[in-house]
Amino acid sequence: MGEKGLTGGLVDFARRQPAVVVIVIVIAGLYLSKASSGASTRAILVPGVDFPAPSLLTRNRTTYAVGVDPRTPGTISLLSSRDRRSWTTQPDALKAPPDWADPGGGLGPAAIGAFDGSYVLYYTTIWHELGIRCISAATSEHLDEPFVDTSQAPFVCQTADGGSTDPSPFVDDAGRAYLAWSSPGRPGGAGPTLWAQRLRSDGLVLTGEPAVLLRPSLPWQQKRVASPSMIVEQGRDHLVYSAAPELNGRQVVASASCTGPLGPCRPAPKPMLTGGKVGFGPGGAHAFTDSRHRWWLGLHGWDSPPAGAYLPTGRFVVVPLRVRDDGLSVQVKSLTQGRVRPPEQHGSHPRDHETRRHETRDHETRRHETRDRGDHAREQDAADSGAHAGPGTAAGG
Repeated sequence: MGEKGLTGGLVDFARRQPAVVVIVIVIAGLYLSKASSGASTRAILVPGVDFPAPSLLTRNRTTYAVGVDPRTPGTISLLSSRDRRSWTTQPDALKAPPDWADPGGGLGPAAIGAFDGSYVLYYTTIWHELGIRCISAATSEHLDEPFVDTSQAPFVCQTADGGSTDPSPFVDDAGRAYLAWSSPGRPGGAGPTLWAQRLRSDGLVLTGEPAVLLRPSLPWQQKRVASPSMIVEQGRDHLVYSAAPELNGRQVVASASCTGPLGPCRPAPKPMLTGGKVGFGPGGAHAFTDSRHRWWLGLHGWDSPPAGAYLPTGRFVVVPLRVRDDGLSVQVKSLTQGRVRPPEQHGSHPRDHETRRHETRDHETRRHETRDRGDHAREQDAADSGAHAGPGTAAGG
């Protein structure tokens, strides 16, 4: 058959079977889009930002990054971006720490969870009575307004495990909310541990019992795990975490496969990211999706190897992440430079008006989706007897 005959045959088939042609085109487009996003190997370096354990959240086509810069330890910083390259500084995320927190102890890793009609900022601070790091929770109806913390005690504080830090909220396929975190351990105890526990649908009450996700078991982990970030995708549960001490330049980003959102998790035999173009000793990685549901990691690296003390040479890097049924992978072949801009002028932030209307509609959509997917979870929440945990009781230990 000649070229004209083949072309004519295809045209004739398209006329007789237009529906089939449309389906083929759609499937091919989805495949090419997925292949293109999965093949991305370019990371983004955001200069001038030093978040040892950044956390990222995408809402209404805008990605927000929250973290604590060691140069300003009393402030939780918030950045926003539409493309993950150009970032705008936002007002301080937290209005003020609660009375139980040590006012001079500084703040630590933080993360924002989106719940029905509001947001919850989980963050680390020092409980002044015991001098250990604990997790607190603050709320806000909008991301451009400061979070308010009215708590009388820590939200999570495992006194027997040396405290609690690295909070990371996530949602499973059924719309049920969870909080993951880490504990540093104590001499003679269980050692560093990654945990997860169910949250009530508003994110303000822990329910059930805490579950162990992972403890160090491999030589390259150097008896140290931290910064858990859970991925629930198409019935598969994956864990991203940091391993090895932070200040020796040997920290790595690792992954694990989990039997469910509460674990247990089995670590991959090798680290996922050990350095290279993202910097020395990468860690504090947090997984997030953009508005097109492509997966990324926001993480911390060093411009030069640290020498055992925290130096102002940290870097904030956004890295494409491949999520597959058999696990997670990262491949960075090039690095592009991002930038940070000051806040919008004239007293107005990008989402104050139009974006807020989108956000309200987005909250409403998510409320219906969660109701459709998680009616059973809501009924279970109502029956749960868990309460806002007091000191040393939120997660056992």
